[in-house]
Amino acid sequence: MLAKKGFNKKVLFGALAGVAVVAAALVGYRVFGWGAMGPVNSLKLDLSRPDALVRTNSLSTLPRDLLTVPLARDVLREEFLFYYEQSEDRLGLKGSLRRIAYEHQLGWGDQLLRMVLDQPAEVALWRDADGSLKHFAIAVSRKQLTRILEEAAKVALKDTQMSVAGSLRVDGDSVPVYALNYAWQRTLLFAAHGQRLVILSHPGMLYGGADHKDGDGTAEKTVVSLLGKDADKQNVFHPQFHLDNAAPEGHSIAVKADFLSFGYQPFFGALEALRFDFQHGAWQSKVLLNGDKLKNGGKDGYDSSALWPVLPHNPSACFSVPVDWSALQPVLKRLGSKTTEPVAPLAEHLQGPAAACWYGNSRLHTPVFVATRKPQAGDDAAVVNIYGSLFEAAIGGKDPVRKSTGKDGAGEFVRWERTIATALGPTTAALAVAGNTVVFSADGKLVDQVLAVRRKQAAAASDLLPDGAHTVGLIAPASLARLIQFEAFDTLPANNEPVLRAAANEHLVPRLDALKKYPPLRMVLKRQPASGTGMVWEALEWQEAAR
Repeated sequence: MLAKKGFNKKVLFGALAGVAVVAAALVGYRVFGWGAMGPVNSLKLDLSRPDALVRTNSLSTLPRDLLTVPLARDVLREEFLFYYEQSEDRLGLKGSLRRIAYEHQLGWGDQLLRMVLDQPAEVALWRDADGSLKHFAIAVSRKQLTRILEEAAKVALKDTQMSVAGSLRVDGDSVPVYALNYAWQRTLLFAAHGQRLVILSHPGMLYGGADHKDGDGTAEKTVVSLLGKDADKQNVFHPQFHLDNAAPEGHSIAVKADFLSFGYQPFFGALEALRFDFQHGAWQSKVLLNGDKLKNGGKDGYDSSALWPVLPHNPSACFSVPVDWSALQPVLKRLGSKTTEPVAPLAEHLQGPAAACWYGNSRLHTPVFVATRKPQAGDDAAVVNIYGSLFEAAIGGKDPVRKSTGKDGAGEFVRWERTIATALGPTTAALAVAGNTVVFSADGKLVDQVLAVRRKQAAAASDLLPDGAHTVGLIAPASLARLIQFEAFDTLPANNEPVLRAAANEHLVPRLDALKKYPPLRMVLKRQPASGTGMVWEALEWQEAAR
């Protein structure tokens, strides 16, 4: 399940790379030069608000347990485990650990790495400028820290890879912050107090300013709270994910919707986060919904039943999200400055969730979006024309907008289209309003397919679904695999990229072939919180859909 969401590559790389560096962070390093460490400082990370949180009884077992998911096992295979075992960061840390232990005659050895990796831990992760979860903080509790820290303090005075970067005040004690340079431009910070140990993947996370100071003190306060004696009772990361302080039986991975949505989450603020729990040998999925932000969706604020009957059959991937249409008003106001009539009122004309769907006969960059209008009173034709003004202002391009109208058994429809130039070639984008359905895509053919479904001239996605109201996602692995394969090879022409294309043939194609064997799956919310119910974690079930 994690693999299907594209989640493992980002979250697990950060988590497992963090796992690999935990032990080495215990033993030290020498700061290589703050300026050489990259642009972390400019990211302005809020150390109190991570994008993802991993809670686990044993970091070292997380990759193995991930592969208990049949799809993950078939697609990732055992090479997934070998990759993290042999990653550059882990090998660099392991080598640094062995050298320091040998040169200073310490009894750490590889057992230190195993000691930390096999402990209950929390890994908080933050996105980098490229969107990946690259930066992490690891917090563990360990009783056997005293001797190690005493030896680390001595090593820091004379080792080339280890130094004291600063100090923190924790529960009245002065706690040194050590820096460990374990590879070229790879530096960690770590600090320990009592039975608590905290590791930061980059010095800039704590010493982020030009003068190596923590700007507003948030980072320092966060690290101090993670090291304090009450850290287990007052975890700074749990409230924002609405998690209790009870340790999970296996693993629990929570990811904020803002990270998964590439920054568009303010438009569907009711969807807060996704969570994946591993207990009793099986993974379970959950979704965090904010019932206070569920609006205009009837008694069930996340009712998607109006969307699936107008969406074409067999999408590669299709998801409905609870949109806060009022959040679009600032955007519509800015676009209204380019039109002859105001378009901001359109935010009040839409209701319920919206759907975003990808199809195998189109491209990854041209999904189709479908929304539902409220029943209109009065001059509806005038309201519909405002959508045309919005389309012309938003889509850009120099070609004229072409408008067409029609009427069929499903009622009247209005369609606008414009051909625009893109880096991937020209495309004809289209927007249509048909009854209470609004549909847009940068691929006009997908808009026409939605209109054909409304006319009962083509099969609908609802044909796969016994319950459209509670279905919030649909994935067809075979169709998705074909789409991914087409996009991958389209960017790797055989004449220009022979090496990468050969690598894709050898490594990517077998995994996509394994993906194609799986039946369509649907994501189901068995219970939907009604409006005004606050923050609630709800079970998200994966069920086989009809073919």
